[in-house]
Amino acid sequence: MATLRYKKRGNKWYVYELYQYWDKELKKPRQKSTYLGVADVLNGSYSKPGKRVATPALEKEILDCGDSYALLSLTRSLELDKIIESSFDNFDSIMALICFQITEGTAMYNCQDWIEGNIAKKLFLEAKTSSQDISRLIKHLGRQELQIAFFKAYVSKFFAGKRGLLMDSTALPSSINSSINAFGYSAGNIEQNVSCLMLVDKESRLPIYFRAIGGYIADVSTVKTTLAEIKKLGLITESAILDVGFCSKENIQFLGAEEIDFVTRLPKSHKVFAEFVKAAGQIEETTNVVHYGDRIVFVKTEKVTLYGVELYVHVILEPAKKGKDVKGIFRDQIIDELSESDAKNLNEKMQLAGFFILLSRSNNNKKDILPSYYSRQAIEQVFGFAKSNNNILPLRVHDEQSIRGYLMLVFLALIIFITMRRRLTTPTDKALLTLRGLKAKVFDQDIIVQEPSKKINDVLKQLGVIMPIKLGV
Repeated sequence: MATLRYKKRGNKWYVYELYQYWDKELKKPRQKSTYLGVADVLNGSYSKPGKRVATPALEKEILDCGDSYALLSLTRSLELDKIIESSFDNFDSIMALICFQITEGTAMYNCQDWIEGNIAKKLFLEAKTSSQDISRLIKHLGRQELQIAFFKAYVSKFFAGKRGLLMDSTALPSSINSSINAFGYSAGNIEQNVSCLMLVDKESRLPIYFRAIGGYIADVSTVKTTLAEIKKLGLITESAILDVGFCSKENIQFLGAEEIDFVTRLPKSHKVFAEFVKAAGQIEETTNVVHYGDRIVFVKTEKVTLYGVELYVHVILEPAKKGKDVKGIFRDQIIDELSESDAKNLNEKMQLAGFFILLSRSNNNKKDILPSYYSRQAIEQVFGFAKSNNNILPLRVHDEQSIRGYLMLVFLALIIFITMRRRLTTPTDKALLTLRGLKAKVFDQDIIVQEPSKKINDVLKQLGVIMPIKLGV
């Protein structure tokens, strides 16, 4: 192992290279020294007469490298970086926060500590990550005119032509005092909520658009406004798959008038639910059996006119669900003490046990109707990623513009996160942890990426990311 030694003589420092070795004959360690030259200062550069030899550069720090570099590379491969730069100020700060959200998912005031040990501070030299700077940036991201500019460019780039949409909303607990906040149910509790409505592309599974909606606004009243807004952004809706919360007379009539194909679930609370079940008659017949994964269901389809719109009603009975429903109906009932009206009510519930009904404008094959409806699980996964990987709950911002700005930041992170997830064959959190193991050594003039392990190379290959030997930052 070679080391440098500086010896001072007069005003000069004489530099020697010391080499440690094992003397096999004497059976003990020895060292050899080689004169390299003279330096003006301790640890400075040195030279021999007529020849200048540079002092080996000393490393200043070692940074986590693979995770943030891969996320930046994905952003560039999508050309999403250009859209972000053209829509908002301070791209470096936005990308630093996106990388932090995806890799850490903790409170954003931790970002400043995180970035000190991550290559993000070299990739995003102009990033400002103090708590005050982050608050200002989030408010900036919440400006309506900037969001409109972003979504117009984003929709034009990724969602040209007619698209199939998945639509759902989720309640986000928030403690701010504003008109957008209201008390409602969330995770079984009554608390102040802001609703986030999300549109996801049926084909690519990428999020298309979001809206922050007052917690007091019912889902049934948001479809018309949302589709009108995205139409202004240049997106043409060909079809939509909607959660049960969006099924209403007004929405069905609106979607029919717009000639938008759709699939939704009819709530049991609608009067026509019991009528459709009764009209289906004897449904448990071999001709109606459909296998859906490990589930066996009976499906019967009829064409009807509902609220003035021609629809197909798919009455579905799931025997396994019927057993659970019946158990729930009678769980706390004492049969001998039931009144006549209570008994009648239970009988009516019994007749509907195990049934659910899907509505569609097109005549879906009975084998396809369930997979079609359950494709909306993709949007539930989007919310799941946002809540678990991007720390979306609870909202820790203090006004409406900041809420929209924070959701904008999460939305941007989701685009990159979901793209990453679709390319990987391993769990995303495990892949990110693997990538973090790739380090970079920082010198005065260079940043040298260390050799990746086989596991790291496998992840990089899946993502289509090529790591340079040196980073030009």
